[in-house]
Amino acid sequence: MAFYSNEIIQQLKAHADIASVIENFVPLKRSGNGRFVGVCPFHDDRSPSMNVNPSLGIYKCFACGAGGDVFKFVQEHEKMDFKGAVEWVANYTGFALPKLGAAEDNEITEERAMVRRLNELACEWFEQQLTLSPKALQYLSSRHITDETRKLFHIGYAPDGREGLISYAAKNGFSPLDCVKAGLAVQKENGGISDKFRDRLMIAIQNLSGAIVAFGGRDLSENKDFKRAKYMNSPETSLYHKSDILFGLHHTRQSIAKEKAVIIVEGYFDMISLFQGGVTNVVAASGTALTETHASILARYAEKAYLVFDGDKAGREATYKSLQIVLPKGIAPRVFALSRPDGTKIDPDNFVNERGAEAFREALKGSEDWLSYLMRLQDMQSPEERAKLINFTKALVKSIPDRELRNQYVKLISERLNTDRSLAQVKALKPQKTFEERRHVQEPQSPNVETIPQLEQEASLNWASIPPMEIRFANLILRNPTLMDRALEYFDMDWAASGICMFESPVVEEFVNSAIALYAETGAVSPQLLYDYVSPTLRLFLEGLSEEVWKTPQEIIEFYQTLTEFSKKLCDRQKHQIPLTSNEAVEIRMQMSKFTQGMQKLNALFNAEKITIDAFADQVVRSKAQLIQFQGAIQGEPMSAAPIMPAAPAPVAPAMAPTPAVAPAPQNAQPSAPQFMEEPPQAPAGYTEENFTEEQMSAEEPPEGFEPPPPEDDEEYSYGGDDNMGNDFDDFG
Repeated sequence: MAFYSNEIIQQLKAHADIASVIENFVPLKRSGNGRFVGVCPFHDDRSPSMNVNPSLGIYKCFACGAGGDVFKFVQEHEKMDFKGAVEWVANYTGFALPKLGAAEDNEITEERAMVRRLNELACEWFEQQLTLSPKALQYLSSRHITDETRKLFHIGYAPDGREGLISYAAKNGFSPLDCVKAGLAVQKENGGISDKFRDRLMIAIQNLSGAIVAFGGRDLSENKDFKRAKYMNSPETSLYHKSDILFGLHHTRQSIAKEKAVIIVEGYFDMISLFQGGVTNVVAASGTALTETHASILARYAEKAYLVFDGDKAGREATYKSLQIVLPKGIAPRVFALSRPDGTKIDPDNFVNERGAEAFREALKGSEDWLSYLMRLQDMQSPEERAKLINFTKALVKSIPDRELRNQYVKLISERLNTDRSLAQVKALKPQKTFEERRHVQEPQSPNVETIPQLEQEASLNWASIPPMEIRFANLILRNPTLMDRALEYFDMDWAASGICMFESPVVEEFVNSAIALYAETGAVSPQLLYDYVSPTLRLFLEGLSEEVWKTPQEIIEFYQTLTEFSKKLCDRQKHQIPLTSNEAVEIRMQMSKFTQGMQKLNALFNAEKITIDAFADQVVRSKAQLIQFQGAIQGEPMSAAPIMPAAPAPVAPAMAPTPAVAPAPQNAQPSAPQFMEEPPQAPAGYTEENFTEEQMSAEEPPEGFEPPPPEDDEEYSYGGDDNMGNDFDDFG
């Protein structure tokens, strides 16, 4: 199966702001260290326990353990496979993915982008025009729509003019033909072009990402002589396919997922009024009957669907069709119709406005299961009609892929309608994917493509065992990719071949080696790229590093000053591995002592502004050769007659006043100038082994990394048709 290359995946991952993507689904609050916290959507989270780290491109929930990168979040939240998540993120962030297989016509791509921009412009104009129309504002008031709801659903008004929108679009760079392509204008047979929506209340239709893809217009004209359609919808465009769009789902999917149930209504205002009243797990199938695509989308979030259609013939036909759509998708349908106390039918919009949302929830409890609904409407006394119902229900059930659910429904039909349990002679209404195929979509695998590894939860890390200076050095490299060339110069192939471990902590050693190897291989390194490259334990380490910014040239100064400190510490550790059993060993130990002193003096000389940063860096890099020789001596290799030390740098006039990022080591000797030994010193008489102990750095608490959830609630944290349905339906077909 064709798939995007790992290079493209990494480019997209670097391009996408994970916080922005996640905030499209879950409100986030900045935690103060460049990271964000939010309520986790993957469990019943009562306080923000999900942490988002934009620099690493990951999220993690402390309560349920959910975590991963931006693609993983979209996969889990939207119930997509990996390829779908990649394409979703690319579409949301405006990243141009290469086309798989046949190349798509560039004109289509450009047209989609144009339609998207024009829809946004039209929406702004409609909303502006609403504020200028007392008639439209009065209508909204009569429907009890608040200003907050109006703004949330982008409700506007299209004035009664032939070219109002066309003229506004032209001033903003769009032609009349562009308006036609976007479904906002119509072209007459004589070639003339005029606005499609005139004197209509305009309701924006948004896709799952919140992009405005179309509009629905409610007629507000008072012309009794010319009857117009009450509702007019945008035609299908390169951006809008009404079989893919459920009105309101962009706003309600989180609530639907939490309730595991969706309420499906007919009209825009049915959905809007319920949502405004607090019934937030609702969508509207406006502009078309419920489609299989609609049901597939809802199956990501809901296990149960309440079908709230009118009780007239059109409403019954819509209900019949909806049953055929949702049942095979594994969604259990329930049906109910609203009524006033006197028994008259009423739509959800009026019901909520007259009796309130709580009354609606109470009425919902009286809904019927789908089989009871069909039995109530059918003539159960006539054998012919009874057989017709049995055949229809069995055909409906046979379309259900889940075998056990199918068996349970057959048993129910048999008990209620007194028929056998056989489906042998029954033809399914439509072939469907299996239940497991729908519920457990597998990520596409390609032998040539490495899927992005996800966050592992089994790893653990003892932060107290890592020297704080090493933690800071790792963070210095992580936050300053421009240091990678300097790091590669120091930790080169000679260094790698020597087998020296510069750092006391294995995880920091792994970090530096991994970063350098990745940089040498790819020529670039970023926190996100590195995170994908390393082990689970090192990922935990990266997660825990604090956000910090260095101002040039402080990151360069700190890099080399820290290396001098590490060199001294390494040399002291090497010294303990050479026992004083011979004159040669004594000489090596003396060289090590002089090396430590030399590095200390070099650092002091730079702090005193006697040498430039370039000269300082050059001496630090040269000094590693001596550490490699010391390591060779430990492994039994002969030492050279003289230590390989850098030449003494020439003092220069002060050029800068650097602030040391790492405190220099204590100085016991005060020479007039740094003078590295050219000859190995003779061991003094009565020489005894020194007690080579070094003051250990006090243990510190591990960096917080991902912040724990706040201890208490924060008040600032908030969450926030033209078509006739069922005209072609023939009762039970």
